[in-house]
Amino acid sequence: MIAGRTRPVAPLACSTKVESDHDTMLLVRLDAPLPRELAVGDGTALFVCGTCFHHEAKIRSLSFELDGVSQPVRAHGMPRLDLFRSLHPSLDPYATADVTVDPASAEDPHLNSYRSGFWGIVEVAPGNGAARELTLSAQLEDGQTATRTLASLRAPAQREPIELSSADRTGPLVVICMATYQAPIDLFRRQIDSIRSQTHRNWTCVISDDCSTPDRVEAMNDVLAGDPRFVLTRSPRRLGFYMNFERALSLVPPQADFVALSDQDDYWHEDKLETLLAEIGDAQLVYSDARVVDRDGAVTSDTYWVTRRNNHRTLPSLLVTNSVTGGASLFRRELLDHALPFPPAQFAHYHDHWIALVALALGEIEFVPRPLYDYVQHGDATLGHEVANRMPALRTRWRSLVKDPHERVVQWRHHYFIDVCRLTVWATIIRLRCGRLMAAGKRRELDRFVATDRSLPALAGMWRRGAQELLGLRSETLGAEWMLAYAFTWRRLLSASLRERPVKRLRLDAVPPSEFTVMPSERRVESEQVRSVAAKISPLAVEVTDRAPPRLNLLIPTIDLQHLFGGYIGKFNLAARLADHGERVRIVTVDPIGVLPPDYKQRVERYAGLEGLFDKVELAFGRESQPLQCNPGDGFVATTWWTAHIAREAAAAIGRERFVYLIQEYEPFTFAMGSYAALARESYDFPHYALFSTELLRDYFRRHRIGVFAGEGSGEQDSASFQNAIAAVSAPTVEQLRARNTRRLLLYARPEAHASRNMFELAVLALERALHEGAFRDWELRGIGALGAGRISLDGIATLDLLPRTDETSYTTLLAEHDVGLALMYTPHPSLVPIEMASAGLLTVTNSFENKTQDAISAISSNLLAPEPTVGAVSRALRDAAERVERYEDRVNGSAVAWSRDWRESFGDELISRLTGWLRR
Repeated sequence: MIAGRTRPVAPLACSTKVESDHDTMLLVRLDAPLPRELAVGDGTALFVCGTCFHHEAKIRSLSFELDGVSQPVRAHGMPRLDLFRSLHPSLDPYATADVTVDPASAEDPHLNSYRSGFWGIVEVAPGNGAARELTLSAQLEDGQTATRTLASLRAPAQREPIELSSADRTGPLVVICMATYQAPIDLFRRQIDSIRSQTHRNWTCVISDDCSTPDRVEAMNDVLAGDPRFVLTRSPRRLGFYMNFERALSLVPPQADFVALSDQDDYWHEDKLETLLAEIGDAQLVYSDARVVDRDGAVTSDTYWVTRRNNHRTLPSLLVTNSVTGGASLFRRELLDHALPFPPAQFAHYHDHWIALVALALGEIEFVPRPLYDYVQHGDATLGHEVANRMPALRTRWRSLVKDPHERVVQWRHHYFIDVCRLTVWATIIRLRCGRLMAAGKRRELDRFVATDRSLPALAGMWRRGAQELLGLRSETLGAEWMLAYAFTWRRLLSASLRERPVKRLRLDAVPPSEFTVMPSERRVESEQVRSVAAKISPLAVEVTDRAPPRLNLLIPTIDLQHLFGGYIGKFNLAARLADHGERVRIVTVDPIGVLPPDYKQRVERYAGLEGLFDKVELAFGRESQPLQCNPGDGFVATTWWTAHIAREAAAAIGRERFVYLIQEYEPFTFAMGSYAALARESYDFPHYALFSTELLRDYFRRHRIGVFAGEGSGEQDSASFQNAIAAVSAPTVEQLRARNTRRLLLYARPEAHASRNMFELAVLALERALHEGAFRDWELRGIGALGAGRISLDGIATLDLLPRTDETSYTTLLAEHDVGLALMYTPHPSLVPIEMASAGLLTVTNSFENKTQDAISAISSNLLAPEPTVGAVSRALRDAAERVERYEDRVNGSAVAWSRDWRESFGDELISRLTGWLRR
């Protein structure tokens, strides 16, 4: 699987019901993971987005099932070109109009995956606290029903309010909630002093810290200096600012009268609380203006509202763009009964926006038109004043529209998933929790927004409001309705352009953005290449906790049954051998996972050395099961260049300097000179211990002073090598070789771009030249390794039959039927395929590469020929092999290759002990 080409699959929760064969044929994956825990309160909602198709039948309708209630999805059967391409790599998707079957795709032989996109919102009513099973039910065109479990929703542990002290009981009790993370101590001290100086004295302050470093927490405690009015409590795991504010608010005791929000780095005017209390009246919430200052306190703006008109009366405007800043707010304690728990953190939510919406839904919001605090604008601020007041001019928007329409449509799609779906979830939750308490007009406004992607009058209203913003008739929302109108229109165009197969001119696709949690200030249209690189090396979310058992974590890209070659088998066998030595091992995938068939574990375990693998090791999907819980004593093993980038960050998160790097190739050679090659080269500069696949590869690093050999004297003790075990091929006898009537050549044919180091083109050119010069006439010429079967004409002289992929047993049988092998590799690694060919008695042509000389290759087997990687040299070596094919005794002797055939030999006890020592150091 090519990273970035497919969307993630969230591992589906185990179900207690017995699944039928029809159920297992329903292939479901999620584009974003569902929460591990779900706090419901008086009702909540989940956004669910992914792909769903049946192995054999078409789907008529989809629905969610929860607590015995069926809820139809909002959209299904949407085009997903990304999934279609990943499951049919040998097909041109735009030439499949008349194609009904693809035998090469085990997961999707009937091409049902193109119309597989779905999304919807699941309403979750209050429950009894027990785990609740969420399933997806598909009504099929043949009348049957197939279901798959999506998640087991369990409630989190309840937080108990904490005891707070107040120095003065005069007036209403205000609980100030502050969320902190790595607070700048000078600004934190200034803010704490401003709270202490409040003229309203009946207050207490709860500070929820989001896993700041111990030294920063110690410095914060020094600032608080034992003041009993402040309670600093640390979250047991990293939450992010949104959920950290929820944690702080959940600790507010019931005897509080009002609640105020505080950032860690602002400055309150001394009458802030007193003024807000005086102005709230009968409203649910009151907030003030703010001065904008720099880090040193210099005023850059006397008001927060420079471009926008402040809005706190109109629910639709407040829904699409917030104007109520948290640091300026004070609200009634009873509001928390409806605002908590916060909506699930599936999107880029803001705590103050949510609280303001609940307040306006239930009543009124008041505004104090003078600054009561200083908003400090600095580099660490979560959302800047400039961003909050930025509105592109109409001319700018028009230019971007006509300049690159395709990118603009991509942006509309992103806004649909990131904004429309986010706001629809919020509107749904507000209706669930507050609907019976809301005024009828406000209920209608929320319902109208939710119905916009199905109602033309509602869509026209959205366009009208957006046009008023852009023309300057309104300035409440920075033109947000305009972009939402485009997003809703994209949704209608998507349905209107649906076809059963991809059409080149109709490029609308339902692929959601790679991240749903992109902040508004970060949204921009990037190139797909940039997003792909960023996603590839982005760190995993790691939660460090003593509650997690210590593990050795082996990071692999993915589980891709189509590309399960020697490198992956080596990774899995390393995990198995570590587990055999008593280590608790976890395999962690770091790429988005494509569709996995129900028997994927059994199919992996069919390979040599992997019997019972998943009974011995754990498996975690790193992108779909975040955060990844790790113990401070964990160790990490990287297995590719991008997993090295990720392992470096994960090791740093638990306080380790090094990781173990399983190096199976000099990976910069696997790319054209560019970003990927540079990032691959950089990975060897990270602090690590190196485990090289073959001593030849280790020697290449040694000669070029790369990685562990870059310094002085540490490379030998910080590295080791092993040999990937080759497939067990029975050596031929002289009699068997002599009895053959037909001569056969076998080419390791990898025409795919990601396998360019196997030099498919050079191999074919050399074979054509050998044919022109009289070799291999009347031979059968075959190729293995390609993703699909086919036939290639060799300059009109002969044909090369590309054989379909086979299992390991069939592969070894196939090798024994051939006489000459051709398997090239333009890297220092000798490659396993030519060694396996030699072990089957084939006179095998590979190639030399720096220290991978003929002498080095001959030391492995006399059946191996390693000419220079040129057309002429490879052609001459092929003719030489053809001439020597009847030297049967030499071929039999050469089949005794000096190479490991057993993974227990490859990863011997001494090597495993050395590895575990590195991992535990």
